Amino acid sequence: MEYRIKKRTDFYTSKLETMFNSLPKSQKEKISRYKQEKRKQVSIIGAILLKELLKNRQIKYENIEIYQNEYGKPYLKNHALYYNISHSFDYVITIISEKEIGIDIEKIRKTPKNTPRYFATPKEQEYIFSSKEKIEERIFQIYTLKEAYFKMQGTNLNHLLDVEFQIKGKEICCSDSSIQCGFIHDIKGYMIAYCQKK
Repeated sequence: MEYRIKKRTDFYTSKLETMFNSLPKSQKEKISRYKQEKRKQVSIIGAILLKELLKNRQIKYENIEIYQNEYGKPYLKNHALYYNISHSFDYVITIISEKEIGIDIEKIRKTPKNTPRYFATPKEQEYIFSSKEKIEERIFQIYTLKEAYFKMQGTNLNHLLDVEFQIKGKEICCSDSSIQCGFIHDIKGYMIAYCQKK
């Protein structure tokens, strides 16, 4: 497993335009359909990061083919590698692995107190509200794990309550014993979680 994180504002417009022009036609068409400029930019940066990760494995980005499943999860055609991209506010992260993988990044911020009931099981809610301190941090621990899990699965988020996570210190247990999870603590004020097949 390997990943790259970049800040969107670190990229000049000209560099993004150059990278966009080097993308395969199908990717350019997809990115061009986005209405928001920020969405276009993070998609291009995600591609730049993937190019860097593939270069480390002696794979030329120009030679890859990317396809998506019915839920939009990207796959590399004809390569035994999996990747995933996530972004939040100004940060973009791309992760690559020999195993099916998903990643999520979220800025830790205030949320309505009833938000966890939409995605957290009763046990997870008990963990979230176990102390009055760092509630937002615990909310985003559980949320990013759920998001990463379903991105790994390549499905939508309709069944958030079907999987449960328990966090005890640095140990993370999932009700799905076929996966392993973890946090990446590279950016202060952000929660980053990944899930991958064992």
